[in-house]
This record gives sequence, structure tokens and C-alpha cells, in this order.
Amino acid sequence: MAEDFGRWLDDFKSKINIVDVVGRYVPLNAKGGRMWACCPFHHEKTPSFCVSEDRNSYYCFGCHVGGDAINFVMEIEHTDFMGSLKILADMYGESIPEFSKSNNGEASRKQYKDRLYELMRATANYYHSNLMSEQGEKAREYWFSRGVDSGTITNFGLGYSLGYNQLVAYLRSLGYREKEMVDAGVVEFKDNKYFDALAGRVIVPIVNNLRQVVAFGGRVTQKDKLPKYKNTKETIIFDKSSELFGQNNVKKLQMQEKVSSIIMVEGYMDVIALYQAGIKNAMASMGTALTDKQAKLIKRYVDKVIICYDGDGAGKKATVRGLDILYKVGLDVNVMSLPEGLDPDEYIKKYGKESYMEMMMNALPLFEFKLKALAEEFDLENAEGKGKYAVEAMKVLKELGNPAQIEAYMPIVVELTGISKDILYQQYSQTEVPVKLQPKTIKRKASVYDEAVRYVLFALYGGVEDLKYHEDITAYLTNPYHIQLYDTLRVNGLDYLTLDDLAKMEDENPEVREILQAGSQVSDERAKAYFEDCINKIKKTSKTRKLEALSKAIDSEEDEEVRQLLYNQYVQLAKSNSKKQ
Repeated sequence: MAEDFGRWLDDFKSKINIVDVVGRYVPLNAKGGRMWACCPFHHEKTPSFCVSEDRNSYYCFGCHVGGDAINFVMEIEHTDFMGSLKILADMYGESIPEFSKSNNGEASRKQYKDRLYELMRATANYYHSNLMSEQGEKAREYWFSRGVDSGTITNFGLGYSLGYNQLVAYLRSLGYREKEMVDAGVVEFKDNKYFDALAGRVIVPIVNNLRQVVAFGGRVTQKDKLPKYKNTKETIIFDKSSELFGQNNVKKLQMQEKVSSIIMVEGYMDVIALYQAGIKNAMASMGTALTDKQAKLIKRYVDKVIICYDGDGAGKKATVRGLDILYKVGLDVNVMSLPEGLDPDEYIKKYGKESYMEMMMNALPLFEFKLKALAEEFDLENAEGKGKYAVEAMKVLKELGNPAQIEAYMPIVVELTGISKDILYQQYSQTEVPVKLQPKTIKRKASVYDEAVRYVLFALYGGVEDLKYHEDITAYLTNPYHIQLYDTLRVNGLDYLTLDDLAKMEDENPEVREILQAGSQVSDERAKAYFEDCINKIKKTSKTRKLEALSKAIDSEEDEEVRQLLYNQYVQLAKSNSKKQ
């Protein structure tokens, strides 16, 4: 039951020492009764990252990130809530109980997933051993012919499937059952026989951000054999829409140096080629259009993404589809276009790293690319085509809303159409945009902050239909009952629990009744707009409280050096707040 997990989580949190956890990742120094370090989440020379053992929390006065040990591990390991819990549980020799979901056969869902991860690791080792064996000589020749060297083969754990049923026999020898092989996706069952799903192909392991093998990609070595590429099926440990190929390498790179951007490419061969050329900050969506989940995953690593899909028509269409998804999660999006219909793998081999880096430096900002890509859909050699393009271009600029940006992009449309800026601005002013509903003002007995948090929790438990919101709000919560309910949401997945599950926790959590009450006061028509308003109120209150906490800390601080540091951060935070308001 979800409430049982909540009790276990509260008990486990009480065992965690934030200083011990943070100290495993960054060196801490005691000063003024606190522990300090240079922030691991942004580059700085003067330590402004503070760890409080009394509060069992951390906060950076430079970049304003903070939270408990779970949040710290989530940020530094680039993982989700359950991934962080697993890492912490391993640190403290704990096992995570499976309260929230039903058992799967003989073992719980979690235990079964762990079993499949072990099977996938064994399969990856087997494929790699095949490649490096005498029987894998032709497969190695294939990789070498694609320009992949031995070091890259080892780094990516590339492999080879010998044939029809050797994998089945090998996994049986390790004690795995056929059902487990099928559930992991590496074995298929047809005509009353079990066989390797990627038989006869060279193999690329797909690794998640916790360095677990979750799937495999296979490619034929013969030109006339189809399908050329094949991935293992989606399973309980592999959701294609939630994974990105190469993220484990980016995570490793980020621990060594500052990674300011990620290059998004279309396939794993592009990532491999770029990596071998020394460009290690690339990820791939494995041939599918980008999803919201993948965009949010990228946002965990960087604020800027350079999207570089194949230079052919299909690649350009995939580029356009992915742009808005990336932009929507707050990423700074740039687009690089490759000539001659080449993909990144082909381009890097033909023209080299320096040329590719030059192309990347000339990547177009999102809206410039959208305007120029849109122009290709119209005949700009005649007046009708120019007029139609101008109308659609103004709709693109309407998305910006910022007068300075609109002024900067307008000359592009002028140059492409020859229409004067004055006429284009007239068209812009006539372009309609959806009217946003204003939230209804409701009289509340509780504080505005408490009511806002209650409605947010109501919405996240399914109270607002088709709500898609996955930003972590832990840092904005202060009430332990709210934290408990939100932690329960995170462990089950933000799309899993419903209002029925929330109602079942009413007896042990007094805030449940208030949350359900808060939700009943807002109409369905106004729900999403009101939710956004509540999120903004929570964030604004959190910033105000941080300023108040800093003020108190300055007044009580005796160490002059620390006092000055806190004062500088107070001034910086106050300025940043005033700019945003």
C-alpha cells in the first residue's frame, strides 16, 4: 500500500546523514558551524554550497538549488526519485520494499526487474565475448569497415549474436528461465521454439543513466538483408520513449568537466562516430521522434541542446517535430543542418571533426530555423507564395511574445519575402493567439501558499485531466504531510496514482481532506490555468522564504567570512527576484 511505503520512507530518511552522502561526491570543509564546498552543480571559485547536518539538507547560495539527500543524489547522478532511493539504499545496506505495486509471479516487481537487469548484463557480456572470439572475426571486420576502432568497441560494449539459439542455451546454463529471456526482450518464441531476437546481427547495448543494460540494438552486416536495424522490444525495464542512447557516456563526461550542451542525433551509429572523433556529448533518440520524457531527461543534464538529425527530407521533418518538445521544457534549442543528405556518422568520416565542430558553431537558433524551414514549403518566387509564407511566419513569431526577439527575427522574413517591416507588423498584430483562462479567485482560510500546494497535489493525483507536469517540486514543500504525499507520488510515478489512492490515505494524513476540498472548488474549464497559477505562487513564496532565512542566518552568524558570504548571496538573490517580478 502507498501509505505503508510512506511510513517506510520517513523511517529511512531519518537514517540518512546528509553530510555523509554529500561527502562521497565533493570534499566538505567546516566553517562557521556549517559544512561548505564548491557547488557540484555549477562552476565557482568561492564555496557557496552549504550542507546543514541539523536540517539534513543542502543549499547553494550561488545557483539556489537545494533539498534533502534524495534530491542531491537525483541531481548529481542525473536519475529519478527511485534511482536515487536505490543508490541511497545501497549506501546504507537497505532494501527498498515493494509496497506500491503488486507482485509479479514468484517475486515482487522490483525483484523481478533486478533479475532482468542481471540477465541483460550477462547477455551483453556474452555478445561482446562473441565479437572478440574467433567466430566473431567477420563481425569485427564489419565494425572496422564502419570506422569503429577497438577502443570504441570496448567502450560501448559492442557485440555479435552468433546465431539462432546459442544465446538461449547460454542463458539456460546460467539458470535463467525462458520466460525471463522473453520478458527481457532478448529472446522470442515462435513456431514452438525459443530463439535469439537479434540472431546473426552485430549488437549495440542500450544503457540507462544508472549504467544498466536495458535493451539491445542489432544491425545486419549484409546490405541486402532487411530490416537493417532492429531493437529488442519494449519491456518492464525498457521504455523507448524514456531512454536516450549515449546518456551514460554524457553522465561520465559531466563528472570530468563542464558539459554546456548536448548534441541530439538520430541513431546510435551517429553517437558512436562522434564519440570516437572526440565529441562525447551526443545522445540519440534511436530513430524515433523525440518525446516529452526524453526532453525532460535532456534537461537534467544541460540547458542547451543542438539538434542534428540526418540531412535528408525525413531527417529535417524529424527535426521540426522535436523542436517544440525541447523548447517546451525550457531548453535553449539550436539546429545544425548537414549538407548532401549526410547523417552525422557519414559527415564526420568524410569531413572530420573540425568541419563538424564548425557546422555546430553555426547552428541556427530555434526560431530562425523554424522560419527558414517554413519558407521551403512555399514558392517564394511569386507574390502569392510570399504572402502565404508571411502569414504563417507571423504565427511563428507570435509564439515568441518578446518584442525584442520579434524585432530581431523580423528582418529574416523581410529578406525572404521582400515585404516591408511595417506591413509585416500589421499582419503580426492581426494574428490571433489562444486566450488564456484566468484562475478564479477563491476565499481561503489557510495561507495562499498552503492552498496552492494543496491544489497542486490534487492535480498531480489525477484531479486535473490530461495534466502533464513532471518538474520536481520537492524544494518548495515544507509541510511534512505534503512531502509524504509527494514522495508517494514520485515512487509510484507521477502518472500512476489517482484520487482514489489519495482518498485511501485520509485516515493517516490530515491534509488529504483539505486537498480534496481544494480541488472541488475549481471548475474543469479553469483547472489547468489555475494549476499553473498555484505553481507560480509556490515558487514565489519559496524565494521569499529563502531571503528571510538568509537574513536570519546573517544576523546570527559570528564568523565574519561566512557572514559576508551570506550577505553577498542575499543581495544576489534579492536582485534576481526583483528582475523576475
